[in-house]
Amino acid sequence: MFNKISRSIYKIEVALAQIILSLIVILVFSAAIARSMSYPIIWSVEIAKILFMVICFLCIDITLKKNKHIGITYFVEKLKPKAQTVIQIFVLLLMLAFTIFSIGKGVEIIELYKFRLFNATGIPYRYVMLVIPLSMVLMSITIMAHIENRIRSLKAIKNTGETERSDMNKKVGV
Repeated sequence: MFNKISRSIYKIEVALAQIILSLIVILVFSAAIARSMSYPIIWSVEIAKILFMVICFLCIDITLKKNKHIGITYFVEKLKPKAQTVIQIFVLLLMLAFTIFSIGKGVEIIELYKFRLFNATGIPYRYVMLVIPLSMVLMSITIMAHIENRIRSLKAIKNTGETERSDMNKKVGV
């Protein structure tokens, strides 16, 4: 179930990331040209920072879906497939707990910054801070899809008595 949801979200995330990155490049380039002609675009730096923050949080989930996040697998890869899968599930559950905790903290940050505005644009911080809980929800869905895959893998190991090393780099929703 979570794999289907994650796959649908992935396409949207990639398209948004491409659009946002293009906007950042166009904005920074335009601001540099305008500045060189003595017509600085005062709000360009703020907008570029906001867009950069959004793309960073968005790409965290894309990276997680592709299983390209930092991990120390040297010792785990030496274990039997069943032990590898159990450890992977445990780590994923820790990650899920962190993302759920971060959703709550993200909502607190939104409340904390509800009256603060960006100087040049007047955009309220609370709108930009929405990216934190939103990205954590997206990551939670991805993590649940990874857990779903690992549980299936664990069942397959039990049924077939596999002795090969499990695939720790399986992508989810890609």
